[in-house]
Amino acid sequence: MKNMNLRSWLDDEKHLAYVILIPAISLILTFGHIPALSSLRLAFMKYNIKMPGKIGYIGFENFVHVLTDPDFHASLLRVLFFLICSLFLVLAIALIFSLLLNQEFKGLGLIRTIVIVPWAIPPVVSGHMWKWIFNGEFGVFNGLLFQMGIIEEYHFWLTGQIPALLIASLIFVWRFVPFVTILFLGVLQSIPKDIYESASVDGAGIIRRFTAITLPSLMTIGAIAIVLTAIAGFNVFDEIFALMGSQEITQTPMIYNYETTFIMGRFGRGAAMAYLTGLILFCFSFVYMRMSLKEQDV
Repeated sequence: MKNMNLRSWLDDEKHLAYVILIPAISLILTFGHIPALSSLRLAFMKYNIKMPGKIGYIGFENFVHVLTDPDFHASLLRVLFFLICSLFLVLAIALIFSLLLNQEFKGLGLIRTIVIVPWAIPPVVSGHMWKWIFNGEFGVFNGLLFQMGIIEEYHFWLTGQIPALLIASLIFVWRFVPFVTILFLGVLQSIPKDIYESASVDGAGIIRRFTAITLPSLMTIGAIAIVLTAIAGFNVFDEIFALMGSQEITQTPMIYNYETTFIMGRFGRGAAMAYLTGLILFCFSFVYMRMSLKEQDV
C-alpha cells in the first residue's frame, strides 16, 4: 500500500522533479552554502591561525579595515585597468572571428576547432605557457624580436607593472575570446539569410548590412558578453598567479585575498574581503540575470 502511495505521489511531475533535485541540492548545500555561512561567521572574528590564542569576536572591524585598506584599493585599480584592456579586445576579436566563422569556406570545421582550443586549456597551463614565451632570458618573444632586428638585447617584460598587466590581459583575451566568439556565432547563425539577400537587392552594401542587420542583432548578446567577461576578468586568478605569483605589481583582489588568507593566515580579514568582492560580483551577476531574462522575453 505504501509503495502504491509513493508511486502515485511520484506520478506528479512536480514531486518527481523535487526528488531528482535532492542530490544536487544536497551537494550545493554541503559544499557551497554551509561553508559560505561558516566563512561569514569568520568575517566578524579576529581569526589568525598563526595566533590561535587571540581568536575573538570583533564585529565589523574586518570589513572596515578592508574598505579603508590602501592595498585593497590598489588591487581594485589594477583589476579595473586589467578589465578595461581586456574587455575591448575580447569583444573586438570575438566579433571578427564570429563574422569569419559565419562564412562558408573549405576547412571551416577545422578552423572552428582550432579557435576553441585556448578555451579548453586550463588557465594555469596558459599562464605558465605565456610566462615561458615572455621570459626575459630565453623567451620566444625576445628571440623573435631579436632575430627580426627589432631589439638588440633581451628585455625582461614582466618587471614593470603596466607591461605585466598588459601581458596578463593578453593571456585572458587569448583564453576568453573563443567563448564570446561562440556566443556571437550562435546569434549570427540564427539570422535568416533572406534578410541579407533582401538588403542586397535593395542596394545595401556590406557596411550598411552590418550596421542595420548584424550589429542590432548582436546588441543583447553583446551586453551579456560584456557582463560575463567582466565577471571572469574580476575573478581572474590562475593566469596572473601562474605568470607573476603574488607580486604586488599584479596583485588583483583575488590574489590579495589569497595572500591575506593563506599566506598571512588572517582568515577573518580574508573572509570579510571575500564577501565584499562577492558583493561586487553580485552586482555584475544581477545585471547578467536581468539581461538574460529580457532576452528570453523577446
